[in-house]
Amino acid sequence: MRIKNYGQLMASSHVLWVLCAVAIHAQTFDAASVKPSSPESGLSCSGGPGTDRPGLWRCSSMPLALVISRAFGFQSFQFSTHDPCCLARFDFAVRVPEGATKDQFDQMLQNLLRERFKLVFHYQRKEMAIYELTVGAGGPKLKQSSSNTQPQPDDPWWIPPSGNWQHLDKGGFPVFDAGRGGLAGLAGRYHWTAFNVSTGDIAKTLAEQPNVSRPVVDATGLKDRYDVDLKWVVDLDFSLSEDAKARIQEQGATLPDGGSGPTLLRAVQDQLGLRLNSTKGLGEIVVVDHAEKLPTAN
Repeated sequence: MRIKNYGQLMASSHVLWVLCAVAIHAQTFDAASVKPSSPESGLSCSGGPGTDRPGLWRCSSMPLALVISRAFGFQSFQFSTHDPCCLARFDFAVRVPEGATKDQFDQMLQNLLRERFKLVFHYQRKEMAIYELTVGAGGPKLKQSSSNTQPQPDDPWWIPPSGNWQHLDKGGFPVFDAGRGGLAGLAGRYHWTAFNVSTGDIAKTLAEQPNVSRPVVDATGLKDRYDVDLKWVVDLDFSLSEDAKARIQEQGATLPDGGSGPTLLRAVQDQLGLRLNSTKGLGEIVVVDHAEKLPTAN
């Protein structure tokens, strides 16, 4: 459409504004309640897209920083869920429009945070340690997805993967139901199963894991889609801070023994035929400019 004069420009701008307003309105919950948590309540979440109650999401005692991180998809090296700006805990109860996907839900939650907490943040680029994900010397060992393999159904980010948590395999790793995937960690032993993912998806997941927590850049050059079944062990005694160890001991607990097994870097090399090469590069961190201590009225 060619705009001939100022009046037409203003009319066109008005149309665009209306369309944007409609689009934004479409990305809102049918109803939403947010209130401070009681001190005795425990963290729990249920419902949402991909569950047996997709239209109702309830979450109690959630630190605001964790909700922010999950809603916007921040990675651990970008934004700490222990950021002093957002440690207060809240109870969320929202009604989700019928048929909403996980991505649509996340957008609605982002809008809710901006509206109720007046959340404002910006990205800041800085040089940091990163990993480059490359193909190993022996070539990739990835299992290519079949043409009829479908991506995983939308599972809310707050729901544990639907594996059988009552059973472990011979190596002590959590077992997933047939055809289901997710990321499960138990006593320092991790099991990730995924279907129809790219190497970019693999890089993003690896960046979130203990003992990595830095940007992972996909430099494999691989363009296909793959099924992943990856198992590794984290040395909790090595990875936990002294403060964290002290808190565990104060509670009368002992550090779980992860046992023997491959580290993540070794598992990526041996099981996927890929390598994580440490180097320097630019990464983005998130800086919260403003977040209200209490949400506006429901």
